[in-house]
Amino acid sequence: MRRAKLRGVLATATGVVAATLAAGLIAPVNAAAAPVVSAKFLSTTNLPFDWIPAPARFGGISGIDGDGRGNYSVITDDTGANGPTRYYDVSVPLNRDGMSVGAPALVGGGVVLGPNNIPMLPGSGYEFEAIRHYGDSLIVASDGPEPFIRMVSAPGLHQRDFALPAAYVPKKGSGLRGHLGLESLAVSEGGLISTITENSLAQDGPRPSLSAGTSSRLLQLRGNGSVSGEFVYRTDPLAPGSSGRAFKGVSEVLAVNKTDFLVLERGYDPARNSYDIKIFWTTTNGADRVTGKAALAGSEKAMPKHLVYNLSSLTNLRPGNVEGLAWGPRLSNNRRALLAVSDNGFNSPAVPNKLHVMAVQFPR
Repeated sequence: MRRAKLRGVLATATGVVAATLAAGLIAPVNAAAAPVVSAKFLSTTNLPFDWIPAPARFGGISGIDGDGRGNYSVITDDTGANGPTRYYDVSVPLNRDGMSVGAPALVGGGVVLGPNNIPMLPGSGYEFEAIRHYGDSLIVASDGPEPFIRMVSAPGLHQRDFALPAAYVPKKGSGLRGHLGLESLAVSEGGLISTITENSLAQDGPRPSLSAGTSSRLLQLRGNGSVSGEFVYRTDPLAPGSSGRAFKGVSEVLAVNKTDFLVLERGYDPARNSYDIKIFWTTTNGADRVTGKAALAGSEKAMPKHLVYNLSSLTNLRPGNVEGLAWGPRLSNNRRALLAVSDNGFNSPAVPNKLHVMAVQFPR
């Protein structure tokens, strides 16, 4: 999501949320015991902005996923102003310590097509925000006015669209909020497809404020499109001192196993031009199922979570508008490389697409 979409999004009045909390209408995040998962920052690389010839432009990278062989598919949220609905394949050579052993290179890509393999017209309501490998196919998510999850085969040939449950369909006063919905995708062992809504569904509660987060939903779909489950994931509140124009939400989810995930919470305050970028571990274990609920009551037990890494804590690094997470190679000492990519909003070369690499330490 670009900054232009972030502007004008108003935080819910803190007094109302505080009163709701005091009344016990929003259950606290479940504080179940969590595995000791931590991360260490390794490096940052700026992705070249001149990889492709004009008039198309490389940029607006909003999602990333690895193929397990050192190549990564990245998708742009371009709505047609700078080229078609495209994704790129990029090689990122890393060694067993997670350090770069060569510059990233553009090695391929494709154009995401609509039903009947008809090209999508510029400005027709799409805005791709996430991408995952699914066997030999790709799963992509669009967070435009008409949100959808789509399966395509290389190089973007349409296979199927997944129907969203009725509670998620955007309507007046209910469903996914405009540009605050399908920002994330994960594929777990066994082919389970998951997404966490960027903010709560309109009927489920308010957006984040200075005193409380928002009640997003984790939606899990089987490969045949049927719903496997739904759970509540509660974000952190807005960063302390945020202005009334600040925004926060879930920007990405990455599967650890069948029940556990890493979640990227991304906040931005245009008044201060500052980002709040944190990565959390979370799990469906211990959380209440809310599958099929038309609206949340507010008392549901949310998924437990704990902080894994705060990218905003690096004083000499401006992480940028980080939107995507992907697993990299397995590293020494029971670690695994974690890649995070930022969206430059096509403001290159002044604002680059950044590729951050971290090493995630799992329990032995």
